[in-house]
Amino acid sequence: MTSTLKKTVLVASRHPHLEDVRKRVLEQAGYRVLTIRNPEQVEEACKNHKIDLALVGYSVTSAEKHRIAAEAMRLCNCPILELWDREPPQIRGDGSIFDHFSLTAEDFLDKVNSVLKATPTKS
Repeated sequence: MTSTLKKTVLVASRHPHLEDVRKRVLEQAGYRVLTIRNPEQVEEACKNHKIDLALVGYSVTSAEKHRIAAEAMRLCNCPILELWDREPPQIRGDGSIFDHFSLTAEDFLDKVNSVLKATPTKS
């Protein structure tokens, strides 16, 4: 998968196991993965890396989801993918915000791939 080799995904999660699973699936698909646990870490990640997608897990609180998304859009200029489970999606906005209810690792990866294909590369 040469198209994903240079893509970097920022994964925000409060749940270590879910973070590890998502990171493993993405890395096995050829993505570079950075993980954060709180909104304060977005700025450093965006300053030091070209982030292609910010993925916000469902274990992140609603308030933090909004802060992470706003900071990632402002500082990284990248699309946002919000994962959701029991609660419906919390982040709303323009065409660069996506959501997904994941049932399997395959459908999760398919959604990441489709979001990255749907959004133009920004420098």
